[in-house]
Parts: sequence; C-alpha cells; structure tokens
Amino acid sequence: MFTPANTAIYEEKRNKNIQPPVIVPLAASTPLNDSNSVKIDKNLNNMYQSVVTASTATLFMGGIVRAGDDLSNASVVNAPLGGGIENGVHNAIHFYVGDSTTQLSQDMGNFATASRDPIFYAHHSNVDRLWEVWRYNLPGGERFDHNDPDFLNAQFVFYDERGRMVRVLAKDALDSKKLGVYYQKGESDDLWINYNPPAFTSVSAVAEALASGVPYIGAAPLNGTINIGTKFSAIVKRPTEKKPSNSVEVLTIQGLETVRDEFVALLAFVNLPDAGPSTPTHTAEYLGTFNIIAATGRTKKLMTNVKYEIGDNLRRIGIQDEDEVVITLVATKSYPALTFQGFDIDYEDK
Repeated sequence: MFTPANTAIYEEKRNKNIQPPVIVPLAASTPLNDSNSVKIDKNLNNMYQSVVTASTATLFMGGIVRAGDDLSNASVVNAPLGGGIENGVHNAIHFYVGDSTTQLSQDMGNFATASRDPIFYAHHSNVDRLWEVWRYNLPGGERFDHNDPDFLNAQFVFYDERGRMVRVLAKDALDSKKLGVYYQKGESDDLWINYNPPAFTSVSAVAEALASGVPYIGAAPLNGTINIGTKFSAIVKRPTEKKPSNSVEVLTIQGLETVRDEFVALLAFVNLPDAGPSTPTHTAEYLGTFNIIAATGRTKKLMTNVKYEIGDNLRRIGIQDEDEVVITLVATKSYPALTFQGFDIDYEDK
C-alpha cells in the first residue's frame, strides 16, 4: 500500500532493494539475497530474542533516563539502556527502509528525517501493538511495565484536535483501551512466539576458546577500554550462587560506546568463538542485535549498556550448568568505532 507513487503515503527516499514482494530482514547482517525460508527463520528468531526472552520491562523497554541526565558524559554506571525491541527489530526496519544512496540513509534510516516517511507511523503503530503482545499474550503470564514514578508521571503537553492545550501523563497511555485502541492478534504472531531456535552446538566452547587464546573478561572497570574491531570473543564467568526463582540470567555488555553519525549494528553470540558476519542468526547461539540509527547533533558518540537474557539460550544449547561461557560480539556496521568496558552476567528480578 505504500508503493504507488501517486498516493499521499508514498515517499521517494526508500530503499529500492526491499520493494514488495521482498521480505525485509530484521537483523542488519542478513543478506538481501538470502532465500525466503532462511530470512523467515532469522526473522522469527529475531522477534523471539527481542520480545519473548526480554521478559522484564528493562530488557524489553529499556532502562532509566531522567530529565537532566547528561548523556554526552555517561559512564558505565549511569549509561542509558535501550530495550530489546528498540535496539533490535525496530531499528533494523529503520535501517532497511531508508535509502542507502542518500546521506545517512534518509528518510527512515536517519533519526532526524525518519518521521517524513509515512511508513514511520505504521511502523511505530506496530511497535505499540507488540508492546500489547509482550504484556498479555506471551507464555508465562502477564508482564509488567516500569513502575518508577518518574516514568509514570512524566508529562506531555500538546494541542488536541480542537486546538486546546492538554497535558497527559505517561501512565494515562499505558492502557490502550482507554485510548480507544484495540489490537487484533496478528496471524503470524504465533510463529515467532512459539519459535524454537535450534542449537548449532551441544557442548561448551570454553576449552576450544582457551586453546585459541581467547581472554577472560569480567565486569568494568578492571578491563579498561576494549576495542571490538570486526569481532571480539571472551570467556565470561557466570554467577556462582543459585538463581533465585523469580529472576532471569542477564548478560550486560558494559559501556558500549558507538558513533552517532552513522548506522551501527552489532551481533551477540554465545558458545561460538568463531562467529562472524555470516554466522546464521536463527539458532539458539544468537543472543540478539544492537542497532543504532544515525543521528546528527552535538553528541558525536553514545555510551550505553546492552542487556540480553541468556538463560533460555544456555538451556537450549545444553550448557546451563557450565561455570563459564564464551561471548562473541560481531560488528557488521561501523566496526572501527566500537569499544566497550566489560562483560557481566548476573541475575535480575522479573
């Protein structure tokens, strides 16, 4: 519906290589010439890892950024945290829809111009729908939004349809039915909700990694600044204590620093020390992707913490009882500019 040039929802600045009936990949590393069946499996796993395994509000929606926070001087302690849906499949769509022949992949691929394309609004409406799916329609029962008062009472002031200035709170919009919005279940939702990513490996890769010189990396600040380059592998220790019943096991990539003036894509794998840009992303070893779309402005770099729930992945591979795991980061875009401060695996409350 967005392709006819004589309509109000057409936009010239779009990627000419993903016009219908091409299936749009949900990871920026997926080649456009992959077969449809391969693309579908990769897309299903990207949805599974971005939504289903992101079982807490922090993992799905992101972390705390308060008014007055100076993001240009963030540290590992107070770095902002984007959620799996934002950093993953949401930003991947922005990347692929934008016209790569324009500066910074306008319109959708650039933070400053994305809203010029009518697809932007359909895309974000679907993200709102996925938020509803995340809360109510996934295995394990209802999930819950942030309950921080600064989030619930955040104020937005705008003009309504009659030109009157109105003020609403974030908590007023958490129930879509109060807004008169009712979402129908998507026919394809069950495919990614119930996706079972197959394990490519079945034994721990720690011994193999040690033999090839892969280092141990722990939590910041003991490591200094680590350059990722095109890829970086490390052995990471897991918590020694027993996992509390109402918690999930989370990997944090601490202090990841990226450029802001071009698209950034980083893949994360477990138990694959030899992972690279062409490593399949439909398997249990794939933890997820971190994507940042280009943004111009005063802040040229962004420091952030990136989190992935890894317990489900470890169980599927069969290494849930191991004391250590191998984590591999693979940069597929902007790799010269990526650094981080450490890896940490710990339990976080649901």
